[in-house]
Amino acid sequence: MKKTLSALIPIIASSTAIAAPLLPSEAEIQGRNTYFITPYKAICDIKPQHQTTASTAEEAIQLEQIFDTSLGYALTLNEKGQAYIQLAIKEWNQKMVFASNPNISFTIRDAEIKGQYITNNYCLEKNLVLHHVNTHEWGSYIVKLQGKPQQTISFRIVKEQ
Repeated sequence: MKKTLSALIPIIASSTAIAAPLLPSEAEIQGRNTYFITPYKAICDIKPQHQTTASTAEEAIQLEQIFDTSLGYALTLNEKGQAYIQLAIKEWNQKMVFASNPNISFTIRDAEIKGQYITNNYCLEKNLVLHHVNTHEWGSYIVKLQGKPQQTISFRIVKEQ
């Protein structure tokens, strides 16, 4: 019995670490800010437009946004602290940098998140963090943003390079 229990404890302990986002080290933040200087500076120049957002994934289909080189939104999350955006991606293997408020989480089905919660050293707005997202096919992708109920947020996207 002791062997079984001792084998389960590391598995249980490690499963909680998997659910939490991996926060970058200071070295990773500095390295990314050096390598991705062009898109990181471009994020700063986007003027977010007030956008009506969908409260469900189904509603997002009606409000599809076409991603070309950049997008920027000022959004208000719904009473559940959620907003949905459907992005139309026109290129294969699209690499993007998303910027959001630090206390916002997001998911994007069928896309790969390659870096999260990276401090942008170039923006005067210090309340934005960066996330690297790769899509592997062209098509529509639903982005789900999660925060506090009725929270106003900034959400911006630029091409990675």
